[in-house]
Amino acid sequence: KKKTETKLTEVITTDSLPPGELLKRAVNWIKLESKNYVKSKGTTTGSKAECTASFFVKPKELNPQVEYTGKVTMKITIDCKDNRYKYTVSEIKHVSKSGIASAGSVDNVVPECGSMAMDEITWKKLKGECMRDANQVVADLKAGMAVDSANSPADDW
Repeated sequence: KKKTETKLTEVITTDSLPPGELLKRAVNWIKLESKNYVKSKGTTTGSKAECTASFFVKPKELNPQVEYTGKVTMKITIDCKDNRYKYTVSEIKHVSKSGIASAGSVDNVVPECGSMAMDEITWKKLKGECMRDANQVVADLKAGMAVDSANSPADDW
């Protein structure tokens, strides 16, 4: 039985826009720097644009029980068709800098590093943070896809 993967996906309908324009918007969004995360590995194939988003994460408390400082990464795919595009945010996972407290995929019931290295409460909090990060990417993406490629800030700088 295949585990279901946590994904944020939606088809967005636009006003009579060709796939080429939507793809340009997707590429412009990928190129646009964000102050909250880094987009990397941007690629386009056919009418699809993809990239990876990485957020820096660290425990909020001063002497954390679990030192999980590292990053949350996710894959973003934008498929463009006539008058609509579909985004998918998938492969949401956590990797710690030290390698000791890496939780791995948000779909892991028990973090990759084991429940001794990361307790259930910490993992729940971290999963929540991963999902907030993913939702922020979605909000930014939707805003970016609404910008006409001719008026993109990606070209103004």
